[in-house]
Amino acid sequence: MAAVVRGMFGIEPGQNPAASGLTGGLGETSGGGTLPVESAEIPRCLLVGPKGSGKTALLFQYGLSLVRQGRRVTFISHETLHTMPLHVARATKPDPLSLKRLQILYLNSQEALLKYLCSIHTQAPLPTAVLVDNLDYYISTAQTAESATVVARLCAYLVDAAHFISNKLSEDLTSADGRVLCSVVATVVPPGDRTVLQWYERFLTSVWEVKGVAGQRSLYQLSNVSSAERAPLVVTYEIDGALRTLDVQEGVEGGSQLDQEGVEGD
Repeated sequence: MAAVVRGMFGIEPGQNPAASGLTGGLGETSGGGTLPVESAEIPRCLLVGPKGSGKTALLFQYGLSLVRQGRRVTFISHETLHTMPLHVARATKPDPLSLKRLQILYLNSQEALLKYLCSIHTQAPLPTAVLVDNLDYYISTAQTAESATVVARLCAYLVDAAHFISNKLSEDLTSADGRVLCSVVATVVPPGDRTVLQWYERFLTSVWEVKGVAGQRSLYQLSNVSSAERAPLVVTYEIDGALRTLDVQEGVEGGSQLDQEGVEGD
């Protein structure tokens, strides 16, 4: 799932944009063959972070990185975006024609989200990524005792929808990309009960967490906290009018260069 995170920051694998300034977007396709897509193959990612940490901007940028490649994206929000999310510095902006492939849906209730996911079998054209901002909003109306059940239901529907889309698009003989893997990416604020996060992880198996850097109000670090997968990738970024990538560390366990120099995350 490091590919999804790189797409959020508009960077290519193995490149540090803070040094090179190189940008790019990453899609989710699997070339060759006509075998059915298995549910376990569906790329799924959860971005966890406090309010104001740039989650919406990163999720939106991932969508932009896909539409730049000619893919269709559905971005789901419970509230109207009166302005565009923060721009990710150095990420190439898509042209107006590409933006037509980005569908923004405003679904303001759990029922509306479930209705959309249930009806996706009849939608056309189908997206190749379903992005849900503030997925926890759709769970917040449930009683505490019901939270795990609601998380499981919503996440299961999301994965099922992506599974259907992947197989439907992969069956299209006109596709030049071979099998298509529809990705599911969602954002949430850290739940008060950490066991709820475990329920998210059962379905959205790649979990990335944003933490603030101690003593730095606008500095954040993003790293993988999945229990079954630890990708050696830590991204440090700053929010100051735009979201600016400061440091990308790959293949190094134990944090970014900032951590190694003695600045700890909170």
